[in-house]
Amino acid sequence: MDVSAATEADIPVIMALERLDGYEPLVGRWEADVHAAALKNPSTRYFVAREGNEIVAFAILQGAASPNGCVHLRRIVSRNPERGIGSKFLSSVLDICFGELAAHRVELIVHLNNERARKVYAKTGFAEEGILRDFHRNTDGSFRSMRLMSILKPEWASRSA
Repeated sequence: MDVSAATEADIPVIMALERLDGYEPLVGRWEADVHAAALKNPSTRYFVAREGNEIVAFAILQGAASPNGCVHLRRIVSRNPERGIGSKFLSSVLDICFGELAAHRVELIVHLNNERARKVYAKTGFAEEGILRDFHRNTDGSFRSMRLMSILKPEWASRSA
């Protein structure tokens, strides 16, 4: 698997991955203009994982220029979640966060009912910090609570040693 920064040319594939069956309620989706604007934001970073010429996963990081050293993992999606690609890609993204981006903390929020993702994050070293009550508004107007998780640079370093 090859991990690199995404470009505007990758947006159609990123959008297709967001639209895979079952992902919308768990990770959300954006239109092309929102992705294009985010790619131009100096504090946002997009990364893709490729196998050969095919993009098999992507991640969106926000807060890359944070003076607090806190990067928010906004979205991570793998084409085939049962093959372990997402876990390997997540590790690569964390290496980038704590290395190239000099983050001290990487945080994310995950839907309470996204147990598969929560298990992957916990296995990778993320700690659960609490529940964000009624944090996300659903398309029907109802609200959903989310789980806040994070990993700190020393925790990541001790796992990688």
